[in-house]
Amino acid sequence: MRLHLPAHLTFVGRRSSCLIENISQTGAQLVVDGAPRRGEEDQLKCEDLLAFFRTVWSAGNLVGVEFDETIPLQTLLNLRRINDAYSDFQRMEARSTARRWVAGELR
Repeated sequence: MRLHLPAHLTFVGRRSSCLIENISQTGAQLVVDGAPRRGEEDQLKCEDLLAFFRTVWSAGNLVGVEFDETIPLQTLLNLRRINDAYSDFQRMEARSTARRWVAGELR
């Protein structure tokens, strides 16, 4: 399932932000800053998703991960619902900012 949803990665001793681009019950494709090494094990957190994973590939700022346990279908459907609402929210915020800029309220 394609998404565009912010998430967090937790590594031993540090935490970083990422973006979930693609997700299934068994793995995901993430956009990251500073990709984890192949074979590295970490944790992905996004809304009600908390999944441990192993990095299986990386290419630039994209990484593919395999989850330790299958993600329930209902969790994926919830992420899709949140993603859709998040996209709508982003569009509304962008329009509001543009209106404020045109009205001279932003400098």
